[in-house]
Amino acid sequence: MPSALNVRRIVMTLMVPTLTTVIMMAMFAVAVPFIRIDLALAPDVASWLLIAYSLPHMMLMPLYGKLADGIGKRRLLITGAVLFVVGTGVLVFARSFPLLLLGRAIQGAGAASVNPIAIAVIIEFVRPEQRGKGLGTWNASGPIAGLVGPLVAGGLVDAFGWRAIFMPALAIGVVSIVLIWALLPESRNTGSFRRAVRSLDWMGVVLLNGAIAMLVFFTSSRPITGAAPLSDLRLLAGSLGLAVVFVWWSLRREQPFIDLAIFRRRNFSIASATVSLRMVMRGGTGFLMPLFVTDLYGFSASATGSLLMLDAGALLVTMWLGGLMIDRRRSRGQVVAGMIVEAVAMTGFLLLPADAPVVWVFVVLGVNSLGAGYMLAALHVYAMSGVPEEESATAAGLYSMIRFGGAMLGPAIGGIVLAAGVDRYGITTAAYRPAFAFLLAVSLLGAGSALLLSRRLP
Repeated sequence: MPSALNVRRIVMTLMVPTLTTVIMMAMFAVAVPFIRIDLALAPDVASWLLIAYSLPHMMLMPLYGKLADGIGKRRLLITGAVLFVVGTGVLVFARSFPLLLLGRAIQGAGAASVNPIAIAVIIEFVRPEQRGKGLGTWNASGPIAGLVGPLVAGGLVDAFGWRAIFMPALAIGVVSIVLIWALLPESRNTGSFRRAVRSLDWMGVVLLNGAIAMLVFFTSSRPITGAAPLSDLRLLAGSLGLAVVFVWWSLRREQPFIDLAIFRRRNFSIASATVSLRMVMRGGTGFLMPLFVTDLYGFSASATGSLLMLDAGALLVTMWLGGLMIDRRRSRGQVVAGMIVEAVAMTGFLLLPADAPVVWVFVVLGVNSLGAGYMLAALHVYAMSGVPEEESATAAGLYSMIRFGGAMLGPAIGGIVLAAGVDRYGITTAAYRPAFAFLLAVSLLGAGSALLLSRRLP
């Protein structure tokens, strides 16, 4: 094992690409209401500004994980960082909705490398009894970016328009490439690039990603086929068909893209499902809240940024604390408690009166964020417990794909439910209540899922 100093350097280096991707997400969240107005987008169409990023982000995580176990984590993390910078460069010059979607998709393809590889590197280089702390410290880069990003984005959007938000992410992305190259050690299990690529189950990659893409297209189909959301049954049938073929294909392969036997590990399966529900909450809340305060309180970009800064600050407090607590208590109660806190917050939004002072929006969102931060490191540790080191990146990639699948479904379904509410009630508090009711149901389902984890970590 590396020394404590080197472990600290590794974790700090991993925080930089995470900071780069999250600061872009935080800044983009501030800009979404203004992009929607500028391009005259319906809510379910506007959600594609997030889905275009989240879809490749989610789909490519297992691929990065699988390749990283064979050819080295450092190489692939640099590749992902370069792709992210290229996508950000496209966004700088984008002047149309399709080009915006293209730039976001390239960004997502690059950002997909960060989470699975960072988790796998920490599992490889940090002692088991300190992994919660390591993961909690690394996770803290997200809320730190969330504190800085909205503040910077608000000022840039108000002063120069929403396109200005891409320049800081472009600069930080270049810095992250340099730091990864200079400071991050290569994994011990690095093998041949050619052998890893040739041995990969590419048919499994195509089948799995095709099934996922068609399911997302079914969920929010208007920009794809012109059909109303959740109505184009051809897409649903295609998704189910590809999923069945993927399972059949994987069971026949000696070395499949995804070894389905991993789901026999109870904690991996339950933690993956629970973290996905947690990310439905995060994605849905992150999409809805900027629209909520812009539509109903007339917030400027800077004011919206201050709301998202509160969200990030509350996450930061409990995310670091949650990493320490899971190392000490090693109990599923931490995850259950976090989900219950989020359920309480969604109940608060659901019952919020139409004339409620805006301070209550800040208070309830802050409570929600405290619960979301407290459970995250515990879910990471539960998912990776019992996974052999040589399979850590593959497992982390699959776990991360399931996790960020929730982040994608949150805006997609939230946009559909909000659009239905707006059609019925207009742009009012009542229009948002069905969306908050949906998130409340998700949080309660997440609490029930967490109870299926082993009572204590093995």
